[in-house]
Amino acid sequence: MNHTVFKEWFISQLIPNIPPSSIIVMDNASYHSSQIDKLPTTSDRKTVIKDWLIEKGETPGDDLLKDDLLAMVKQHTSRWPRKYEIDIIASKHGHKVVRLPPYHCQYNPIELIWSQVKQYAKKNNFKMSDLKSLISEALQQVTPENWKNAVNHAETLQRDDTSRDLAIDNFVDSFVINLESSDEEEL
Repeated sequence: MNHTVFKEWFISQLIPNIPPSSIIVMDNASYHSSQIDKLPTTSDRKTVIKDWLIEKGETPGDDLLKDDLLAMVKQHTSRWPRKYEIDIIASKHGHKVVRLPPYHCQYNPIELIWSQVKQYAKKNNFKMSDLKSLISEALQQVTPENWKNAVNHAETLQRDDTSRDLAIDNFVDSFVINLESSDEEEL
């Protein structure tokens, strides 16, 4: 899979087949995340970073080091939020893309559905020549109830993780020791 293939599928297969004003949950696979006007990184040449800043209305001095230029980029990232090509395509069709946090694919219900599809293919001892028809069969086996269960599972994981995070925060906060002197602690 690459961005070109994904974009073609997104435009020709997904967009025409979903209800108006849909919310599309997207993970952070590289082919889902092709950026428009990508922020410069350490792998860019100094002139590229400087030109990008100038294009954004900044006036970086000629004496700045590459690290200084990148610090300028980082300082203003809230003014230049990331824009993803797929998000813009979706919004032009009245849809919204919601991106999952990086490294949290377990919150995406589609992962459970793909697992179901793969298990179907595995049970049917597929040959590569039969894979396309077998996947089509497997997708037809996916029911609204399967989707409901997958969404409920993802929501449960999110609630459990949030509860665990809050418990850890509260536990850690109970160990914080204030080292500032107070009126009660005279030496």
